[in-house]
Amino acid sequence: MPEANNEFQRFYQNLIDIGLGEEMIAHCVLLQKEGRNRELLLTLQSSRRNLLANIHAEQKKLDCLDYLVNWLDKKGAKKY
Repeated sequence: MPEANNEFQRFYQNLIDIGLGEEMIAHCVLLQKEGRNRELLLTLQSSRRNLLANIHAEQKKLDCLDYLVNWLDKKGAKKY
C-alpha cells in the first residue's frame, strides 16, 4: 500500500519538522499506529502550546532588543 506508506512518511516527517525529540516522536507514532487519535491530538496540542510559549518568549527578547537599539539610536549612536 504505497499510499498508506506515503501518508505515514508525511506524518513522521511532520513530527521531525515540529522539532519533537526521538522519544516524543516514538510516542506519537505508537499512538497513531494504535489508533489512539484523541490521545495523539492532546499530545500534539500540548506540544503546540509549548512551542507557542517559546515563540512568545523569543518575541519578548526581540522587543527588548528593539527597544535598546531604538534607545541608542535616539541617543545619537552611530548605526555603522
